[in-house]
Amino acid sequence: MKKLLLITVFALGIGSYVFGQTNKYSTLYYQRASLFEKLPVNNSDIIFLGNSITHFGEWSEIFDNRHIKNRGISGDIVQGVYDRLDPILKGQPKKIFLLIGINDVSHNVTADSIVNGIAKVAGKIAAESPKTKLYIQSVFPVNESFNMFLGATKKGDVVIEINKGLRKLCRDKGLTFIDVYSALKSKDSEALDARYTNDGLHLMGEGYMVWKSVVTKYLKD
Repeated sequence: MKKLLLITVFALGIGSYVFGQTNKYSTLYYQRASLFEKLPVNNSDIIFLGNSITHFGEWSEIFDNRHIKNRGISGDIVQGVYDRLDPILKGQPKKIFLLIGINDVSHNVTADSIVNGIAKVAGKIAAESPKTKLYIQSVFPVNESFNMFLGATKKGDVVIEINKGLRKLCRDKGLTFIDVYSALKSKDSEALDARYTNDGLHLMGEGYMVWKSVVTKYLKD
């Protein structure tokens, strides 16, 4: 009886451990990531990689380019991007446009830690797909006046610090930093312009068009 009880407890312990390990991220993360593992990437492709702000963009239509592929997952964090790089890098894509970090902000991760995590992502890309051109985009401004997503939208000062760190990272590593932040912020403050959002975090259609206008030249080089 004691032996049976020990076996049962052990099995439950292992079950809990496996469950915890396999649910490091959201259900949506695993759904999207498993799909991306099945979709091919090749050396003509341009990858938009990031969280919900990338996820919600219809990139091939926005740029009228069938080689642009969406690899955004709503809710994703820096480590989540790192953990799902392999299927992307296997295809040696031509370019990657990375936007990540605001969900880490909402989880109270420091600016330095976020920048260091992005540096780790950049290092993996350079090591495993050296011909891929990586573009690191600024984290976008936020706007707390909508009283939504306050874990992120109240921390515009952290966003500014992240972007300072990303600029330095790109200078030090010879990477390209794209400042979308300045194009999306209000003329009168550091807040995300209310014309481009309806929740203080995500973009409306006009916001995507502004983003497009900033990024377009980097698609051509």
